[in-house]
Amino acid sequence: MAEKEHWSNQHEKGKLWMRKFTLLCIKVLPGIIVRILAIPIGFFFWLVSGPERKAIVKYLKKARPGKKPYTLPLFLAFSITIIEKVESWAGKIKLGKIHFQKDDINRIWNELEEGKGALLICSHLGNMEMLRAIADFGDIGVSRKVPVISIVDFKVTAGFNKMIEDANGSSMHNIISAYDIGPDTMLMLQSHVAKGGIVVIAGDRSSTGTPDRNFDIEFLGSMAQFPQGPFIIASLLDCPVYYVFAAREKALSVSAEYNMHIHRTSVTFAGSRAEKKAQTRQMAEEFVRYLEKYCNKYPLQWYNFYEYWEKGDL
Repeated sequence: MAEKEHWSNQHEKGKLWMRKFTLLCIKVLPGIIVRILAIPIGFFFWLVSGPERKAIVKYLKKARPGKKPYTLPLFLAFSITIIEKVESWAGKIKLGKIHFQKDDINRIWNELEEGKGALLICSHLGNMEMLRAIADFGDIGVSRKVPVISIVDFKVTAGFNKMIEDANGSSMHNIISAYDIGPDTMLMLQSHVAKGGIVVIAGDRSSTGTPDRNFDIEFLGSMAQFPQGPFIIASLLDCPVYYVFAAREKALSVSAEYNMHIHRTSVTFAGSRAEKKAQTRQMAEEFVRYLEKYCNKYPLQWYNFYEYWEKGDL
């Protein structure tokens, strides 16, 4: 049997005309109408996405053990979330739509008010564009505008990145490719956080470009690969590190209300190189435990449509 293609070698679904039509609808129609239109789009992708449905069945069996792994609701929730990602960058979703939980929000706000920078490690759960898009408009609840740099995988999300650029042309100025990280980039990022800026990176997708730089960590009951990169960057930036999860209050609601969960890492980097290497893995494991928690809490909102766990599992 041929080995399944890694997620990072697969291309986005969706045609150029569909992306342009979606962006036009977002610009000219009320948000509630656009979300209703997103439902048939989600249904269409559900129909044509056989391999993705199989991957989601495996995930749902783990996130909701004992329940039927119906995949259509997740596709519909994803289509609505895509609309809200673009709306975020178009400035249509405001801070009042985000409900911060009683976790570490006050801590990060105080640090940002003091002029400190931070690294935010997010995931593909919910709408990871939400906070950084709002920050781009200078509306995150602190008295100064906080500059944000996002590290993304241009190879996989080229089409979506183009939609974001069309929605907010200045947004792409603050995004760098995950494949361009090197010594010069790290110096730039260190300077950025030293000046009080935020760096955002996802921590839940490995890459075929660096197959030897992944951690094998148990996730939802089975071993999965997580990238070392975000946690190595955390060790090098020497700044506060937070895990951020923005999930819709109701996965299939037409109202853009989000719960924002923010957690300060308990890991401190110190000691020898070997000790820091161990601390890097410790941070990755801590992140995965939070991701696991919110996948259980919001099972229809982890938008990973690829084979995630090791071969032979389930």
